[in-house]
Amino acid sequence: RRPAVIVDLSTTTVASARATAARLAERGIAFADAPVARTREAAQRGELSIMAGADEALYARIEPLLRYIGSDVTRCGEVGCGQVVKLINNALVFENTLALAEMMVLGERAGVQPAVLLDAVSKGSGDSFVLRNHGRKAMLPREFPEKSFPPEYVLKDLSYVLELAAQTGLAARVTELAQRYYAASAEGGWSGRYFPSVIELIDEGAAVNAAPPAQQGRAHG
Repeated sequence: RRPAVIVDLSTTTVASARATAARLAERGIAFADAPVARTREAAQRGELSIMAGADEALYARIEPLLRYIGSDVTRCGEVGCGQVVKLINNALVFENTLALAEMMVLGERAGVQPAVLLDAVSKGSGDSFVLRNHGRKAMLPREFPEKSFPPEYVLKDLSYVLELAAQTGLAARVTELAQRYYAASAEGGWSGRYFPSVIELIDEGAAVNAAPPAQQGRAHG
């Protein structure tokens, strides 16, 4: 039988979420976007963070179900707002990772061991989720496994952020810079590897394109 409600847990563009909701509404089907965040381990424990976009009545119906898989569930607004928050969350992670990678390389070249740097910064206002997770678990040991979140996935999400920025009239310069670095990482031997491998690109001093990939005729999806 026709479903009464569809809840999309994936990360999509904001426009596609709202277009999907409109098409389903014509058929009498309610729709909510509810992208998820956090690590694979958090998913296995049922401790995901879920960012939902739905009207208040629909959210009240689906919230108990979402709380089976998420320890933190937030109604972010109407349909599409879950994607807005998820994309911003991801952009902040990718941009923070890039900044941390650059500072780890700088610190080591200036005589501070990376482990010491992370320990010291973690005790001050420079601490972050990225430092405690991507920094300690991947960039410090320089371990970037395959079948984790690669730069190609980063580029997909950043393209969604930049699409939203263009639609809202914002010049997202920091996100554009991050896009150029991760594109160079994907093209420079780190394709398919865990995205904090961008630290290797920075350490090598590899050239990064001056213009965003989309402006150079490249497509990343």
